Amino acid sequence: MTSWIPDLSGQDGLQYERLADAIAEAVRRGELAPGAKLPPQRDLAWKLGLAVGTVSRAYQLAEQRRLVSGQVGRGTYVLDPAAERGEAGSDGGVIDLVQNVPCVASQVPALAAALGEMARMPGLGRLLGYQPENGHARYRAAGAAWVKRAGLELPPDRLMLTGGAQHALAIALLALSRPGEAVLTERLTFHGVADAIAVGGARAVGVAIDEEGAVPADLDRAARATGARLVFLTPTVHSPTTGTMGAKRRAEIARVLNARDLVLIEDDVYGYLPAERPAPIACHARERVIYVASVSKCLGPGLRVAWMAAPDALRDRLREALRATALRLPAFGPEIAARWIENGTAERLVQELRRDTAARFAIVESAFKGLAWRGRPDALHAFADLPARWRDDRFAAEAERRGVRVCAAREFAVDGADAPNAFRIALGAPRDHATLKRALDTLAHLAASAPAAEPETARRHVV
Repeated sequence: MTSWIPDLSGQDGLQYERLADAIAEAVRRGELAPGAKLPPQRDLAWKLGLAVGTVSRAYQLAEQRRLVSGQVGRGTYVLDPAAERGEAGSDGGVIDLVQNVPCVASQVPALAAALGEMARMPGLGRLLGYQPENGHARYRAAGAAWVKRAGLELPPDRLMLTGGAQHALAIALLALSRPGEAVLTERLTFHGVADAIAVGGARAVGVAIDEEGAVPADLDRAARATGARLVFLTPTVHSPTTGTMGAKRRAEIARVLNARDLVLIEDDVYGYLPAERPAPIACHARERVIYVASVSKCLGPGLRVAWMAAPDALRDRLREALRATALRLPAFGPEIAARWIENGTAERLVQELRRDTAARFAIVESAFKGLAWRGRPDALHAFADLPARWRDDRFAAEAERRGVRVCAAREFAVDGADAPNAFRIALGAPRDHATLKRALDTLAHLAASAPAAEPETARRHVV
């Protein structure tokens, strides 16, 4: 039995809810490991100065959230979060730092509550039918409220609902790219972009990046050299580098778009976790930018909900591509996302995720003291340089043999561009902080050692 005693001071809400939240936080941090037995209700009530009924109600709420399991005569035990949430984290003993997803501990009880509300809603059967082409007006209104958080104010009718950010990217490429022509991207980007470009017969051409992301002068050069008409950029918390453009850089990019008659697909999928960030490039050049917002990296990738705002001149072509790729989208994910945005749950979940992400960033700071690395307390990933004795793909292969999966920098390289000798780590996938620390300690120790024999490597599907 654990001697765990939570600190409930400085928290809002009813006492039993505060205690249930403390249990959730302790599970997330690894303070309460799977299989740990919680203190008896009477003991904990006495130590916290609470009524036994309050503790009993908190344990019941924690059980409803699938954090613990109470067994009469035996006590209350912590469940395995990975098994209960079905999240990425470990597979056969291997800790996965590849899949760039948020920790969804807080989302699980919120999802259970939303599903319960939906089961009682009038007209439940409409969720089984077709949505309007652009999504229900209510879902687009929720999208308008969501993108406003990033500094972009749009009427709901300017938004198109899509089945995730990757779907929005595919729509834009299908509508606007042509076989054989160049599409410009950062020279390092997630390879789903290059794959989507290649499927349509176009070719990805990399643009130089620095600590803020795409370099405007090189974007201008590449546009002139290739005759490209389409650009894809992630200006806020770029993956893999975490680089974020300042307001001045964004205005410079907008000037290049205007000068070279370019259309930008602005991927803001990571931009909803930072509490403070510059306004999207779309604010500088609305008639040049297809803006894509998503809930995947904050509320959960399984919802498959994103919104796309496009210039008036392109909207008909994008609608045609939307019809070609998804006759009508399912309503379940948009319904949940809309409810959370409307009732404040989305904001609460983002705040909780920010706290968890900052705590995971602190773990990287501690574990990687001997490495040069880049990251942000509000980013789901970090990017670490390797000593010259290592090559990034060899390091990734050896790390997996030692039980940790990471992404070599070359997996993000576009158009044969040289990649830095580095690797990306996704911080949200491990089920708790203790698992993340164990993985990072393994990587730090490996980076400090000498490489083994040359291993075989395989390319991953990176998100």
